[in-house]
Amino acid sequence: MRLFTLFPQRFHTMIDTLNNQFGIPNAVTIAEGNGGLPKAVLTHSSGSSCEVYLHGAHITSWKNATGDELFFLSRESWWQSDKPIRGGIPVVFPQFGGRGPLPQHGFARTSEWELVCSGLLDNGIVNIDLQMRESAETLALWPHRFTLGLRVLLDENALTVGARVTNTGEQPFDFMMALHTYFRVADITKTAVVGLQGTTYVDTLQENARIVESRPEIRFAAETDSVYPNAPDSLRVAEEGNGRTIGISKTDMPDVVVWNPWIAKSQRMPDFGDDEYVHMVCVETGVIETKPVLLPGEKWEGETTFRIE
Repeated sequence: MRLFTLFPQRFHTMIDTLNNQFGIPNAVTIAEGNGGLPKAVLTHSSGSSCEVYLHGAHITSWKNATGDELFFLSRESWWQSDKPIRGGIPVVFPQFGGRGPLPQHGFARTSEWELVCSGLLDNGIVNIDLQMRESAETLALWPHRFTLGLRVLLDENALTVGARVTNTGEQPFDFMMALHTYFRVADITKTAVVGLQGTTYVDTLQENARIVESRPEIRFAAETDSVYPNAPDSLRVAEEGNGRTIGISKTDMPDVVVWNPWIAKSQRMPDFGDDEYVHMVCVETGVIETKPVLLPGEKWEGETTFRIE
């Protein structure tokens, strides 16, 4: 059970301390979120906003200047210290999915992160930095010393998420890392992912068959779970239901995953509503297919920007 649940007064004291350290009037506020978990609320002068939980450094909300929610968050999501949040942007590290011996998608999304920096830049961008490092729990699963940092920058029409992995140990290690981004859509059957034509992808639903993507637009009429290694650095999620397009641009995150669970898998996931597949699509960026190798003292950095077009 969480310390915050056992000692609510101590929890509120921690919130106050974080606000004293990192709060910025009208820009950054630390508040109590769902399940008593602390979150940072970023607000741009335009009215756009985002929310980031310290649990998993998990971005759960991104709203435009008129208050429209751009990220999907399941109504069935667990808000517990030992479970991931379903929706928004889970941070996947150091393993993607079940591609290795670790728990699904690694341990970063269920770890407690530290808020280490907040700022309001001259151009009006609001930012925070979060960080986690190895612990007794992570070392029992993955015997490497590291720091994993996440920077979140909020502008009027854009959200940028940068990640950095540093090897602080004495032995080299490899890893996978991804931003498992869930976009909210009005209707998945009226949604398209554009910009992946010509890329060879791995279809995990067809025994990892490698197929050259021939479609100029990826549309959805069934479960989809595909990994696009070395994908183009610019693509778009076009949502006809809301008449909205979100551009995705990435740096040093070569791979893209496109996922929608459709009907049967939605019914198998206890933290996901049976009908919620209609209102989401995951377009994920990261390093998955070819794992980076870091020598002691080396670091890796990658960045993705989501922009309302």
